[in-house]
This record gives sequence, structure tokens and C-alpha cells, in this order.
Amino acid sequence: MFDWLRRRRLSNEAKRKLLIAAARAEEAIVETHVANVLELMALLGTEVDVDRGLELYHEMLPMDEHISATVTNRVLARYDSPGVPPAPGRRFENVFRDGGR
Repeated sequence: MFDWLRRRRLSNEAKRKLLIAAARAEEAIVETHVANVLELMALLGTEVDVDRGLELYHEMLPMDEHISATVTNRVLARYDSPGVPPAPGRRFENVFRDGGR
């Protein structure tokens, strides 16, 4: 994952914290893309189906294959699902906090 991490001596605790921060950052990126796609779909309404909407979004904002697949899966799982709020306003509140750790 991080080539420079192997070259530098970090304590196990520092490595753990770094990997947790990286994972949280990646999750925040994925959730931002999902919220953006859902918002795009809401704006497009019935003009395009979800597959075409995802295709358009990926054309506008190219991303790594694994991020793209994760975003697509989450959008398909949430799209048109009852009780799923579109693009919550405070979705990243406390995303970089350890929750008491």
C-alpha cells in the first residue's frame, strides 16, 4: 500500500493509526462519490436510468477501479431504497476521530 512505509521505521502503534486514518479517508472519498451520484440521479430524474447515470459520473470523474466498483455497488444498493436519505449534510462528522481510543 505505502512503499515509503516499508522504508521508514514506525512503531506498530503508529502504523496502526496511519492505516486507520488512510482507511477512514478512503471511506470518506467513497461516501462522497456515492452521495454525488445519488444527487446526480435525483437531478436527472427520469431522464436516464441508474446504469447510465453511473456511466456518466464515471466519465466525468474517473477513479481507480476498486473505488469505482465500490461506489457502483453502494449506489446500486442504496438507489431508490426507502429510508435512505439523499446526500446527508453531516455525513463526515467525527470521521477522523477514534471514538474514545
